Amino acid sequence: MTEHLKSGFQKIKSSRNLQRIILLGLLAIFLLGWFAYSLYSKRYISTDDAYVNANQIQVAAQVNGQVLNLAVSNNEFVKQGQLLFQLDPAQYQAAVEKAQAQLAIDQANLVDTQLTTERTLNLVRQKLFSEQQGDDARAKLASAQDQVKLDQANLAEAQLNLGYTQVYAASDGWITNMDLRVGSIVNANQPLFTLISSNQFWVDANYEETEMENIRPGQTAKVVVDMYPNHPFKGVVDSISGGTGSAFSLLPPENATGNWVKVTQRLPVKVIITDPDPNYPLHIGTTATVTIDTH
Repeated sequence: MTEHLKSGFQKIKSSRNLQRIILLGLLAIFLLGWFAYSLYSKRYISTDDAYVNANQIQVAAQVNGQVLNLAVSNNEFVKQGQLLFQLDPAQYQAAVEKAQAQLAIDQANLVDTQLTTERTLNLVRQKLFSEQQGDDARAKLASAQDQVKLDQANLAEAQLNLGYTQVYAASDGWITNMDLRVGSIVNANQPLFTLISSNQFWVDANYEETEMENIRPGQTAKVVVDMYPNHPFKGVVDSISGGTGSAFSLLPPENATGNWVKVTQRLPVKVIITDPDPNYPLHIGTTATVTIDTH
């Protein structure tokens, strides 16, 4: 009986020791996990307040006119130098022809004036004409030369305007927000639609000001766009905004008046995506999660 009791007490004691060991082990794992997470969170700073962005080109004609030909459609991808649309060139072609005709007339007049001036100056040297007549001839020649230069400038402008009737893509990218139609009347410098350039994409990541201490340009980042959660992109910190978003709002806060409540502000950080993938096209305004390695 005594041996059975001793054996029972030893089992209980052994069980308690095992429980203590397990608890100590779990506590050690928890502490190690907390320490590792603390180190990770200090080095890798993440935010899901981030949005994809790209250069947006407002497409407009540089002359007035009626749309004669529309070569692209909304949401179409275009290459740099590709024709987007064409205005009716009739009036601008007529202006070129008119300028060419005027230039030809004034060039012929210049030739006659040069011959007349040479004869007059020759007679002045022979004392058959007065010096005043020579000066008048020179002035008339200078005026004819100036008129030819003016005609050449007018012709160049007319040819330039004729060229402006064809509008080409300034960059590779996507046509968006377009409702232009054949027959539409457009005014010079009136924005007609947008070309989203595909040359470079970046993410505007809005970090809290309390997280900005160790963020610097040149640091690497991981960008996970919500559209493609299983395809992370590589990024690099390009720049940090000079002010918070509220500082540039239409009605910035007046903290010096009324009851002031401290609110943590966010600072935009521009993170350029360094490995865009045509199989995963990016779209401006879509959300993302950005994690910056501050090591």
